[in-house]
Amino acid sequence: MDDSGKAAAQALDTRVLYEQIALMCRLTTSPLAATVLVGGMLAWLVVDDYGRVLTMTWYLVLLLVTFVRWRVARAFLRLPPVPPSVRRWRFVMLALAATAGAVWSVPGSFLLPLDADREIAVSVIFIGATASGLGSQAPVRNAYASLLIPFILPFILTQLLRDDARLIVGLAFVLYIPVMLVIANRQTAAIVRQIRLSIENETLVDELRRERDRANVANRELQERIDQQQLSAQRIRALNHDLERQAADLRVANNDLEGFSYSVSHDLRGPLRAIDGFSRLLEDDKLLVDDARSRHYIGRIRDNIARMSALIDDLLAFASCGRQTLEAARLDMQMLARSAADEARTARIVKVAPVISIESLPAAVGDPRLLFQVWINLLDNAVKYTSKVAAPAITVAGREDGGRLVYEVSDNGVGFDSRYSSSLFGVFQRLHGAREYPGTGVGLAIVQRIVTRHGGRVWARSELGKGATFGFDLPMAPDSAQVDKPEMSVSS
Repeated sequence: MDDSGKAAAQALDTRVLYEQIALMCRLTTSPLAATVLVGGMLAWLVVDDYGRVLTMTWYLVLLLVTFVRWRVARAFLRLPPVPPSVRRWRFVMLALAATAGAVWSVPGSFLLPLDADREIAVSVIFIGATASGLGSQAPVRNAYASLLIPFILPFILTQLLRDDARLIVGLAFVLYIPVMLVIANRQTAAIVRQIRLSIENETLVDELRRERDRANVANRELQERIDQQQLSAQRIRALNHDLERQAADLRVANNDLEGFSYSVSHDLRGPLRAIDGFSRLLEDDKLLVDDARSRHYIGRIRDNIARMSALIDDLLAFASCGRQTLEAARLDMQMLARSAADEARTARIVKVAPVISIESLPAAVGDPRLLFQVWINLLDNAVKYTSKVAAPAITVAGREDGGRLVYEVSDNGVGFDSRYSSSLFGVFQRLHGAREYPGTGVGLAIVQRIVTRHGGRVWARSELGKGATFGFDLPMAPDSAQVDKPEMSVSS
């Protein structure tokens, strides 16, 4: 048994001993009260033979011992249930029991009346008082013996020292002592078992009560968690409902915006063609326009018509790239980039053709038409902004990085301030003037829209005069929902 088990067993033994002594103290109250009455009767029976002084002295001593036992019993009952000094209290109780037995033995042994009738009465009262006193000591076998032996032993000795008739009485009491001790032992054992069982039941009840309290606390905490989860679930449902409503509103807004852009761009073509035709007629009519100033104004009109036509074409392209369904396929990105590079070289007239180096590019999955448009726009952008460099050079690179496919187009062109890189991918967002570098500012917005629909991201980094790098990435295994469904948002 470990130290904790020994300490628990010792605490239980101490508690059992306390309950034994407490029970004995409670049982002593009635016998002590009877002691006063019975002692007075015995004193009255022997007063004529031994005188008032001796008889009253014995009776006062008896009252004093009785009072002390009563006070000690009351004091013990006021102690806590398991006092540490309970064994010392037991010793005091045993000493008082032995003292009481010795005092009680005096009238039964040495103060017997000389008259036979009174002697018989004293003996009967003596024996009754013995049984009554012993009954109160039953919870503790040591207290039983402490009271019984000094109570009976002097009486036995006086009986054995007299005539034959008294010898028989003495021998009978000799047998009476072991019988009473055996009975006391059994009574004490039974009482100890009952006390232990009561303490164990009490401990079990306390443990059950604590377990019940812990279970109640756990139930309350669980209920609080359930309530919080239900509240969180309600909030999540409300948020999901709001998100679904916002997504639906966004889809409607995107469709309306794309439809509006397409309709406006398409409807503008008719008036624009009319303006272009009439301006051409004015330019060709030498009679109406014969001065240089008028021809300059008509030239300006024709230039803005061309720019307006390019804006309309780019708007239509921007709207259509968000409306058409993605058709996913496995793509050879290196071949796609080479085709786009060839087209970018021939599409723009520059003084010095750039050197376009295409490194090994990892294959990807996506819509071939749209991703080809991404390469066209990025490479055309690089050709445009390297057109004023003495030795223009463009590099296309790719790699796998953390489960993503990364592609970048780098050039040694004019570059830009990196503080404005986030605004480059917006519609009509430009960092250079249209006269210096012609364009509509829609190409990079188209790149962002197409890459976003494929589940990717776009970025740009640069320094003024040190070229620029435009890049995008794609997932290695794109979600089918991202491939099959049109985009649900637009770039601002």
